[in-house]
Amino acid sequence: MPQTHRSRPLLHAARAAFAVAGTAALGACAGAGSASAYGPRPLVNDVVQLLDVSEPSPAYYRDRARLEVLGPELDAVLIRLIEDPGVDAAVRANAVVLLADRRAPGSLDLLRRQLSSSGSDEVRAAAARGLQNFLPDSAPARNALRAAAGDPSSAVRLTVLQRLDVEDAPLVRAILPGEENGQVRTIAQQLLTLLEARGAPLARDERGDLRTTGPADGPRIVFHATWTDSVAQLQAGALWVQMPDSRLVPLGQEVEVVADVVPGFFDPTRTVVVYEADREIRMRDLRSGTTRTVGRGVAPRVVPFTEEFVFVREVPGARTVAADGGVLMEYEVLRSSFGDEAPRVIGRLTATSRTETRGGASPVRWMVVGEGREGFVLRGPGITPFPLAGPFEQGAPRP
Repeated sequence: MPQTHRSRPLLHAARAAFAVAGTAALGACAGAGSASAYGPRPLVNDVVQLLDVSEPSPAYYRDRARLEVLGPELDAVLIRLIEDPGVDAAVRANAVVLLADRRAPGSLDLLRRQLSSSGSDEVRAAAARGLQNFLPDSAPARNALRAAAGDPSSAVRLTVLQRLDVEDAPLVRAILPGEENGQVRTIAQQLLTLLEARGAPLARDERGDLRTTGPADGPRIVFHATWTDSVAQLQAGALWVQMPDSRLVPLGQEVEVVADVVPGFFDPTRTVVVYEADREIRMRDLRSGTTRTVGRGVAPRVVPFTEEFVFVREVPGARTVAADGGVLMEYEVLRSSFGDEAPRVIGRLTATSRTETRGGASPVRWMVVGEGREGFVLRGPGITPFPLAGPFEQGAPRP
């Protein structure tokens, strides 16, 4: 089977020799001519030869496709290769990814074990990538990734960061001060900035004000509470932008904040700020100083990897009281951009508030743009999940 995945012939020859020797040893486990503990020798040979690449190419994936139609016999070979520390790390790492893509029975537990205990940085990073196949609805996968945020390998930490979600913002914030790798630190800071724009709660500064993350030479959004209900986690107060020269740009005076989720964020250039004040969505251009009202609504959230954001507007007269005392509210979901276009309705979501939860505030106040199995979704306790079209989708209004 011709392979062109390596550019260094001597290294390829050495690893190929290792693969042949290793495969022969595997076949000898149960005696020549019979199915070894890894599986039939021809299959093992084929799998090892295929997986012995450090940088998978289009040709690699074409060859891999012909194996993917196999059943449990392939899974058994992959599992044994992964668990054998004597097998080349590149083979094991590629086996991890292939097994995770197949979502084979038992693969979740195997990936968790490899991520926590493998001696190979390459294999641990592959396990972190593979665990993404079990997100977002697997708590064990999510917790395994969180635990690996302190992995000794910067490559593993970087892979883990790229698979964290909005709920992990406090974890990202906690590991930032001790991160010594410049690339990982930069990615972590960028990720935290995006998570805050998607609805993550903000951290408090030395004065007790809520403040967004960002580069030291860039603007920050700051919220100063003038009224607080600490039990219900409700606050109201002033919102402003602190410029790099310490100049303050006021945005609103009676801004509502629930659970430390501040309704404001910057565009990707950090020259435009979208925020809520007086239950209106507004947009301020920090260069020109002009402010534009986008429309009535609350809870603006950025749509990742786009130039757009969403917010919600309660449907008048649609509130109902459930048998358990919860108040059901219906909201239009509107989508707009950082440009001048008018917001457009893309669908409706329902939310249920309860007096015992944050003083009966609507849960849209602390909803997030999280990751779903098919893309990004508006979600939160008491909210019906609402899928958001990504940058390559049409985003047609939902009925």
